[in-house]
Formats: sequence, structure tokens, C-alpha cells
Amino acid sequence: MSDLLLEWTLPVSPEAVFPAFDQPSLIRRWFGAPPGCHRTHAPDPGALGQPYRVMLRDALGRAFAQVGCLVEAEPPRSLALEMDWEGGPVPSGRTRAELTFHPTDDGGTRVQVRQGPFVEDAARDAHRAYWEACLGRLSRVVTGEAVPCFEEFWEESRGYVGPLGAAAYAVLAGLREAGAPPEAVSQVEDVLYTHLTRLREDTAEVLGAVLQSRVEGGAS
Repeated sequence: MSDLLLEWTLPVSPEAVFPAFDQPSLIRRWFGAPPGCHRTHAPDPGALGQPYRVMLRDALGRAFAQVGCLVEAEPPRSLALEMDWEGGPVPSGRTRAELTFHPTDDGGTRVQVRQGPFVEDAARDAHRAYWEACLGRLSRVVTGEAVPCFEEFWEESRGYVGPLGAAAYAVLAGLREAGAPPEAVSQVEDVLYTHLTRLREDTAEVLGAVLQSRVEGGAS
């Protein structure tokens, strides 16, 4: 048995970090997939004690899920969740992840992640890679980028809807560059995350090609 211990430094205070853990519009911009995989459903952990499920696909397109429950929350100092995996590359086994947020002398936050127990070192190491990927995205979210995960959105969408994902990425990027209010961009992004996965593959390919041609035509 072993535990994962991980520290990460963020450039803003714990009070500025914690909303990214309890606001769905912010959570889905950093709480993503393990390396090499992509998310097909935006996560919403819901209320304290309410189960959540994040739908994902691995590098070969096979579906799997992260399941869990937020079990403790003490804003802006700490939270704890229980999590497990149904399929996928991360070894299964229910564990408890405790995150604490410590203010630093320069106004930032030192995030400590403690998770376990892990029966195998491979499972612990897989979770380390998972948290490092997520916290890297979180760093971008808390610094206030309007739509901080365009690259991640494009990578995830490309995994399951082909050209439609690239076209959707172009639409969101266009909205941002045109100066659309962040709330409007967030609403469009939310609709795309919700509905892209419901399209049949052949339909997505046709719509993606049409939309992409219109985007490219408008830019010429």
C-alpha cells in the first residue's frame, strides 16, 4: 500500500483558486482526461455527497469513465473526494484524494494532493500523471484566460467527432477573437460539449466538412 503526494504552485490566492473547484463552467475547463485520452462529457461534481461521472475515451476510442463523490469541502482551505475508474488505462480501485490550499508569501497558492491507498505503484504513478495534467490546465484557468482550454477542447473533440471538432474549435476561437462576452462564449462551448457526442459519426463528418468550409471561406 502507498499514497500519492503531490504539490503544485498557482499564482493566485486560495480564495481565487477555489471557485475552479465548485463552479461547473470552470471545472470542465481543467478537470479532464488522463494523458493520451479525451473527455466526451463535461464533468459536474454536483453537491456534496452526490455521485458524479465523467465519460472519457482512450487513445483507441474505447469508452471508460471516472466515477466519484465529493465527500468534504471547506472553502477555500480544503476538499476531499473519493474516485474510481470503470475501464480505461488508469488502474481501478476506489481511493480518497485530499486537496489542501495553502497561501504563499507572494500571494499565490501551494496545492497539496494526497491520494490513496494504492495497492500497486503503477496505479499511484498513473494518478500522478493524471493530476499533473489537470493541475497544469488549472494553472491557466485561475490566471483568468477567457477560454483557457481551446487546445484541450480541440484535442478532445477530434477524438470522437473528427472535422466537426476542429470546426467547433474554430467557431469558439472566432468568438473569442471577435470580442464576444466570456459568458456568451461559455454558453456556446457548453452546448457543443453537450451535443457533439450525440451525433452519428457520418452526420458529424458531413456537418464538420460543411462548417469548416464556411469558416475557411469567411476567413479568406
